[in-house]
Amino acid sequence: METMIRMKNIKNSLFLGALSVAALTSCVSENVELKDGKEKGTMELSVDIAQPSSRALTDVSNFPVIIYDSKGDRVFSYNTVMDVPAKITTNVGNYRVESHTPGVIQKKMTYPYYQGSTDVEVLEGITSKVDVICKMQNSIIAVNYGQDFTDALSSWEITLNDGSGTALSFKDTDSKDPVYWYFGEDGVQQLKVNFRGTANDGTEVSAPEYTLTKDQADESYDDDRTNFSGGDYLKINLTPVEKEPGKITTITINANVTFTETGETVNVVVVDKPADSGQGDEPGPGSDKITLNLPQDMTVNAATDKSLGDTYIKCEDGIKSIKVNIQSSSDEMMESLEDLSDGYGVDFINGAEIVGNDDLIQLFDDLNQPLTVPTQGDIDYTFPIGNFFGLLAFLSGEHTFYMTVEDMNGNKKSGVLVLTVE
Repeated sequence: METMIRMKNIKNSLFLGALSVAALTSCVSENVELKDGKEKGTMELSVDIAQPSSRALTDVSNFPVIIYDSKGDRVFSYNTVMDVPAKITTNVGNYRVESHTPGVIQKKMTYPYYQGSTDVEVLEGITSKVDVICKMQNSIIAVNYGQDFTDALSSWEITLNDGSGTALSFKDTDSKDPVYWYFGEDGVQQLKVNFRGTANDGTEVSAPEYTLTKDQADESYDDDRTNFSGGDYLKINLTPVEKEPGKITTITINANVTFTETGETVNVVVVDKPADSGQGDEPGPGSDKITLNLPQDMTVNAATDKSLGDTYIKCEDGIKSIKVNIQSSSDEMMESLEDLSDGYGVDFINGAEIVGNDDLIQLFDDLNQPLTVPTQGDIDYTFPIGNFFGLLAFLSGEHTFYMTVEDMNGNKKSGVLVLTVE
């Protein structure tokens, strides 16, 4: 019954901007009931971040604080660091203290997300000092280019793929502000970079697919630096190349990484391979046997014809997987997607599997937007992205759908659709 009520609440509030941020309200100040007859000790807590250069810009006073016992049960929690008393009296034992930036980390953000934890043993009659040092969990990614680049191209897009199924793109219409990107808890070994553009004379400008790996940098790292991970500041530099006077035919890419904890900057050597003419991030051999007909990017509202969002998919060797990732410039949209993951187990943020997903059927039935899903081995299927039109109409911004199709032989094809709500 509790689950049904929670799902009903999600349905009623979904995409309407009325959802509260669950993570901001999950840590309510509370005290564990101390057991009589147990020895007592105290803790003094402090919270800070690891990056010295960012301390003046990051206010940790609003970070929630949670304390767990040795069984993993939460025994103390506080809305903010400011709510933590000068001393916490508790039973003797082992504890883990955690703190983080308010909210839940997302794949793409506009600000840094910090998190840290430390273990402490509370002894009888002793005050234990606990220092929680929070490290940056996401990375900063920026694309850098000069006036010669913007003068040469009428439009362009660069796409970064970290293998997670969710790609990050920068377009000529975007600002040059960096984004904060989460590579995952363990980071990633490589980053693939693709570029497509149009010169001012209308000719297509492309570049080889570049692969960035940190072990190709001009200096070595500690063992925990071999992957792109939280705290990295990756800057990708774009330069146009003139094969003949006044004619731009390609671009070159180089990159460097700055470690925000130390301020050290090193160059990353990029490796290129010939640009692939196939569609998507991982066309590969055999991708010609896959059809993925995504609609053109469009502006939508509640009255937009749903059929305009139909995405036709065909795999000659049978469909194995269809993954859909959604990223949005709307914080309310991202919060709603997080809520869907919690309530239905449909995780569009990190990639929702469409094939055989009964939870997805239930979700859209509850939203009065019924759909069917394929089973493995089916030859073709139409995914109705138009089911989102009426829901997205309440949330202005850009909502980006990343879709990756895999056939039974492991061939893949990917595509991107951007829905804009004004």
